[in-house]
Amino acid sequence: MDALRLLLYVFLGYIVLSQTLGRLVRRRWRFPIPAFMTQLIDNPLRRRFIQPPAEFAERLGLEPGMSVLEIGPGKGSYTFEVARRVAPGTVYGCDISPYVVERLRERADREGLTNVDARVEDVFRLSFPDSSIDRVYMIATLPEIPSPVGALRECRRVLKPGGLLSLSELLFDPDYPLRGTEKRWAEEAGLVLEEEHGGLVCYQLNYRKPI
Repeated sequence: MDALRLLLYVFLGYIVLSQTLGRLVRRRWRFPIPAFMTQLIDNPLRRRFIQPPAEFAERLGLEPGMSVLEIGPGKGSYTFEVARRVAPGTVYGCDISPYVVERLRERADREGLTNVDARVEDVFRLSFPDSSIDRVYMIATLPEIPSPVGALRECRRVLKPGGLLSLSELLFDPDYPLRGTEKRWAEEAGLVLEEEHGGLVCYQLNYRKPI
């Protein structure tokens, strides 16, 4: 019990410190989160109690054979859960960092997942054709991007009519935006809000591309 309490205190201290320092830095510069920070954000406490991968994936309405695009896959904890659900469909794990992409490929190989396609991509110029993807999602990624609305418009381009785009944010991410901010970005990009899940610590917003 003492160990659990200590872990909780450390976690809360990290939230306060990351929010304070992160927001001071982000006021002046906006850049992709360093790769080593994914180890802190994607941790066992988050995956077990705050944002279980199975719970997140369930809300996407996935079906076998779907094509799914993830922007900013990090360590792949959510990528692999989605990949198992859409097999033999494909999950495209895309990031601007070659290091993140290479690590994702290596871990997918170790997991024996052949339907994960890890790629280096520019979110403003995705290599996918118009209306070719069934689902698009980002977890703690959108606010890192210099032009969130521009990124969402590009994701909307590749999304099939009626397809789902899901955005999820975590309070302990230094870039954490309020729901209202993310809703405004999505509305400007031409997406229609369909579902809301979660609370202040972690939320998930699901949008449709109009038919």
